[in-house]
Amino acid sequence: MYWHSILPSATVIIPRDYTYNKDDIPTGEYHIILDFMIWGNKISGIDLFCAVRQTGQKIRLTVFRDKEENYYLNYLDVHRLQYGSNLNVQVELNGRDKPTLHSITVLSDISGEQSDRRR
Repeated sequence: MYWHSILPSATVIIPRDYTYNKDDIPTGEYHIILDFMIWGNKISGIDLFCAVRQTGQKIRLTVFRDKEENYYLNYLDVHRLQYGSNLNVQVELNGRDKPTLHSITVLSDISGEQSDRRR
């Protein structure tokens, strides 16, 4: 599914509006709405551009390729997530004090149904 097929025609998405500054990314468990994704250019990862449901803050979280060269996080096939999905995420600081996405669960996709994207 392409992002332009689910967004109103007047909606303009600007990637730079989504922060990836470590001081701006909340840690802990919270709900997000997946706005869109972009494959990394200089890294082996997918940037998830999303809005925190509780605050509306626009953030960017990255899922890196695993040893099998897939984009899974907790058995969830991340690159197959639907834009507009409601997700529950757990973000913690890593050893370098940078926010790291530890878990992700699909609460519902754009149809409102629970989605199972496990391998």
